[in-house]
Amino acid sequence: MSSLPALNDEQWLKLLEHVAKTFNEVTLSRGFNYFKQQHVTTLVISEDRVVHAKVTGPEDNSVTLNLNKFASSSCTCPVQTYCKHLAAVIMELADRMGYPASQIVNAAYHLKRATSNSSLDSSLSQLPEMDIFSWHEFLNQYTTHVKPTYDQGSFTNVLRQELQKIKKVDIPFSAIDWVFFELHQELFILRKIKEQNAQSSVNYYTSSALYQMYDTIHVGIHQKSALFNFTLAEERLKQTLSYIRQQLATETDQKYLDYGLYTALWKYWIAPSPNADHWVSQEINEIENLTTHPISSSFSAAKAFLYLYQSRSSEAWEALEASGTLKKAPMSLFLTFLNHISAARDWDNLVDWLLKTASYFYGQRTKELEAYIGYWKEAAAHIPEAEKHLWNVLEEMLPHSGPIIEEMLYEQRKWKPWLEMQIFKGQDPLYHRVSVLQPIEKESPELLLPYYHQAIEHYVSLKNRHDYKKSVKLLKRLDKVYGKMKQTERWDRFFAGYVGRHSRLRALQEEMKKGKLLE
Repeated sequence: MSSLPALNDEQWLKLLEHVAKTFNEVTLSRGFNYFKQQHVTTLVISEDRVVHAKVTGPEDNSVTLNLNKFASSSCTCPVQTYCKHLAAVIMELADRMGYPASQIVNAAYHLKRATSNSSLDSSLSQLPEMDIFSWHEFLNQYTTHVKPTYDQGSFTNVLRQELQKIKKVDIPFSAIDWVFFELHQELFILRKIKEQNAQSSVNYYTSSALYQMYDTIHVGIHQKSALFNFTLAEERLKQTLSYIRQQLATETDQKYLDYGLYTALWKYWIAPSPNADHWVSQEINEIENLTTHPISSSFSAAKAFLYLYQSRSSEAWEALEASGTLKKAPMSLFLTFLNHISAARDWDNLVDWLLKTASYFYGQRTKELEAYIGYWKEAAAHIPEAEKHLWNVLEEMLPHSGPIIEEMLYEQRKWKPWLEMQIFKGQDPLYHRVSVLQPIEKESPELLLPYYHQAIEHYVSLKNRHDYKKSVKLLKRLDKVYGKMKQTERWDRFFAGYVGRHSRLRALQEEMKKGKLLE
């Protein structure tokens, strides 16, 4: 076989072309079975690239395959040409020369794929001259062979693996162009997932893959923010904003995920630049020119975000009201506005927006509610009169705001109302770690007296040894409280009366002796 002339890539494509034109699928399938069952017993090729082969079967047949003049190929079987024997010989030749015999079976498809790959290879070198919309067309063509699967996580990984191959090609991208191209690869994958979701029902696995993609893109935008001044790549940035703007127009599920990417791009890639104000003005014009009816909620949110950037607070709120965005807006949307106002240190406007958005945070305690209260605390630290508004809001949020009120009372060392809440909730001093009550013992020990006395009497009333032990534990703490108040005589009078009242409770007396309260 060492004397066989080489079958190069160009000749291989020509062979596929001949097969695709002359053989039908049934014949190729039968030929593949003959090849797999090793019916081609001998194969010799002459110097003029003519192959002579023997094919066994019910009857033995001799096959002549002329690689220079394919039409003159023949077989001694009744069909004589373009038969399963000739197909099997072509496959055997391909296998011996290092080419996949399976491609012969699907010659038309692989020929088309090879032609497409050649075109794609040519397009790779042209990527730096393309705009980002042409990038997406290229990526769509480049991954056309990747078929969607039920498992979108797996689908995402396959797409990403295919796109990683592009990095192995020497493309004359600048460093900043590579960053933009990598971002749009991720945005492309995201769009493919969304398209698949639109065609089928969304379940946990599909929604999980979607949210993971958004998280990945967010992280990428943030991490790349320190590398460049992205506004210097003006055209790429404009095109990217335009692309995400198009996604905003189709975001109708009130989740504001594309809006999140849009604001991240502004926060990390545009806002740090000296000419950010100019970009904001341009973008507001673009959004206003593209706005159609009905207005997308995400579009309105984007417009409000940009108005806030220009300190046009009332216009921002009006933009949300006019579009009906406020009717179904999630808490997370308002947090983006509050965050921006807080970062601008516009405390008066922050209080105004906190009051306007309060009703959207009513309900169970969530991380969004925690963040909302955090902005209130920040505003109150700069505008003391804002605190009364905060307490009014918390009162309206009851009962869900109860734990927050309790925490704030403790943070502000408002011991009396905090202790009243503990008594109201039925929580005695043993519910808390000792360290929780220590500041009160130090600053206002007298406030602890009713708290301890009530709990001690409660445990005694239960009349069992286990609770007697708890009452003794509290008695010892109460002794220390009276000591801090320098009122030991008052303690002695109370304790003597306490022992006398409960002198018949022998188990309690025993526990007090164990606790060294009695001799």
